[in-house]
Amino acid sequence: MPNETPCTLIATRDHPAAIARRVSLALHEELTTYPKPGLVSCVDSGSHPDMDAACFHSSIASLEPFFSEMALAGSNSCSLFDLQKIGIAAEEAMLVATGGRNTHRGAIFCLGLLAAAAGRHTSATISCGLGKIVRLCWGEDLLLPGDLPAMSNGISMCHRHGISGVRGEAKSGFPSVYMIGLPALREALSFVSPEVAKVQVFFELLAYSEDTTLLKRGGSEGWRFARTEALRFLEAGGVRRQGWEADAVAIHHAFIARRLTAGGVADLLAATLFVHEMESGI
Repeated sequence: MPNETPCTLIATRDHPAAIARRVSLALHEELTTYPKPGLVSCVDSGSHPDMDAACFHSSIASLEPFFSEMALAGSNSCSLFDLQKIGIAAEEAMLVATGGRNTHRGAIFCLGLLAAAAGRHTSATISCGLGKIVRLCWGEDLLLPGDLPAMSNGISMCHRHGISGVRGEAKSGFPSVYMIGLPALREALSFVSPEVAKVQVFFELLAYSEDTTLLKRGGSEGWRFARTEALRFLEAGGVRRQGWEADAVAIHHAFIARRLTAGGVADLLAATLFVHEMESGI
């Protein structure tokens, strides 16, 4: 279980549109993070020659109304099925905005649930974190990959490699956010700027969380390479040391050479930033 302590939201009267705006800001903050091995940023396209930052900006803009809908649905004690319907419509809007490119499918799932949890929090007396709200309100109905047919690349990778993926994350209340992302962010913010802190969080998540995109692109060997490089970066001191940026850029280029990318880690980074912004006491 995530190591959560009781908390209140910074703005307990947030309107769904305000919650959605915070989701969009978290997604923009993820996009601007650099170096971020293999992923699209405002610097380059990483291992995604068919995408760029403008494509991601369009995607984020198209999704904001749907995150507002999810927050509103959460405030009305919606079911997981209600959220799934909004999520399907959000994916369709994303594909229209990006010309058919999958920029944020994982983020729709993760941040959609967390936005709904934020809406649920603002409509009731709940003294726990957003991850716990997801687990308590919708976790029971979330099926793990082992209970589902291989209806997507992510679920196929979970079947093949025996992992639970993003569904497991959500069902358990986002332990990677609460036990890896947030502690790393809090610590990093004590000694570096917010921009640099995001890089540290990305490498922490890359080293210790699951990512089906990595498995799809590089198989077990690619995932081992990614985790080994992330651990090496962290064990050398992460962003605390001189020369960290050149090292991170070199890892980024090594990912590109191998066509590796960690979309799941990017989603967890955005989720970490959103939860950090929404919850007090951090």
